[in-house]
Amino acid sequence: MSAAQDDAASARRGRSGGLLRLLRHTSNYSAGTLLITLASMISFPVFTRTFTVAEYGDLSLINATLGLLVGIGKLGLQKSVVRFHAEIESGRRAGDRRGLFSTVLFGMLMVGGAVGLLSAVAFLAMPARWWGHDSLRYLLAAITPLVLVRVVDSAMLNLLRAEQRSGFYSLYTVLRKYLGLGLVLLVLFSVARNLWGFYMATLAGETLALGLLVAHYARQRLFRPADFSGTLFISMLAYGLPLLVSELSSLVLNMGGRYIIDFQLGAEALGAYSAAYNFCDYLQSALTGAFAQAVVPMYLRMWEGQGRQRTEAFLQQALRYYLMLALPMIAGMAAVAPDLLRLLASDRYAVAAPLFVYIVGSMLVAGGTPIFSAGIYINKLTKVVMYSVLATAAVNLVLTAVLTRSMGIEGAALAMLCTRTLYVALTVYYGRGTVAVRMPWADLSRFGAMSLLMYEVVARALPWHGLLHTAGQIVVGVALYGALLLLGDRELRLAAARAWQARSWRSRPPDPRG
Repeated sequence: MSAAQDDAASARRGRSGGLLRLLRHTSNYSAGTLLITLASMISFPVFTRTFTVAEYGDLSLINATLGLLVGIGKLGLQKSVVRFHAEIESGRRAGDRRGLFSTVLFGMLMVGGAVGLLSAVAFLAMPARWWGHDSLRYLLAAITPLVLVRVVDSAMLNLLRAEQRSGFYSLYTVLRKYLGLGLVLLVLFSVARNLWGFYMATLAGETLALGLLVAHYARQRLFRPADFSGTLFISMLAYGLPLLVSELSSLVLNMGGRYIIDFQLGAEALGAYSAAYNFCDYLQSALTGAFAQAVVPMYLRMWEGQGRQRTEAFLQQALRYYLMLALPMIAGMAAVAPDLLRLLASDRYAVAAPLFVYIVGSMLVAGGTPIFSAGIYINKLTKVVMYSVLATAAVNLVLTAVLTRSMGIEGAALAMLCTRTLYVALTVYYGRGTVAVRMPWADLSRFGAMSLLMYEVVARALPWHGLLHTAGQIVVGVALYGALLLLGDRELRLAAARAWQARSWRSRPPDPRG
């Protein structure tokens, strides 16, 4: 075999190995996310029926406010964790594991605590009319410790991501979710059936879960104040601060429209919009959320260790894999979500049914962002991220303000789809010089056609109603799309055949003749 053939074979093995690792980590994250989604689907009808539509709108407003404060408290440092861990592990930056862990924990404790304290003072000083009623202001001040808890929690989770401990990551997030949900339901049905009870129980559950995670690492002697590195902390700040602006802008992009909806249309319209958006978010996070968690640390490590060519090949395969799974999932959501929302949340939220076309489309676009923005993060073009997100967040606020006046909450959903598409276009443009990831138009057309056919079948062919109808849609959709994939995609057929042969070989009894 020639040297060129050796190189080609090595490249194929590298792509295959990278893709298998991506599938493994995505599967681990997806398993955890599916369990979390199950908990969310259990709690969703409880919350939408326990609270009024206006209270559910207040819940959304509080969550958006907490999200902004947590974003400020993280100072972009959580995004530095994965990048700097890859550099320290590869030997391209001085330091060790204990120094990184200690710097991250104690640094996040300082900034998260400061932001939480200042936020509590600010809420108490604000005029009550800013929040519609006085109790909302006092509730926000009382739950500001959640800012510190979520800042530190984000740091710990990104350390797990950086080490690619996807299984442990999923175990922890599932434990945190079910522990918090159990406490919330206990308090709501036995102590206080209101937003105060909801958030006090949430604070207790998340604090307890975070304490268990920190204790796990503390037993490995990874946290010592003496190992806190001011130099490393400043370097991480320099990398992360531009990303802080982009993260806050991203939060404004995702959540800022809710303030406009509340101001222009009122809490009930916000409650209906938030219910539809949250419902879609629960369903899609099992794929796109898990995919983003897995792919980013993988391509950063691959870039540091294997170079541009392998990284581009990996990203190209990852994009194909994403389209293969994301398109049918989005089509399935569009088919089942409107009826399922009315079934779970009651007819009070039926007004949100037209939003799903826009919401699922925007989530499909957002799910591919980690791949399209790879060149920006690899090349540390954090200012480009900042400017891009700032621009799209500003466009989103303007579009939302304009479109909600003429289209209501449907206009806010359309504004989100337009601005997320704009952001992806900007990241592709500015990151193209580092890694070139091409849109596989043939695959996009093929998987899109299969997904559209699946949608038409599951949306129209089943005569039942209620949960039986939804369950039938899911079963038929999965079976139909799987069959279409095997018939229409040669690469998948070959992979399935190799997997079947390997399974048959492992299950074959040993030859007694040796």
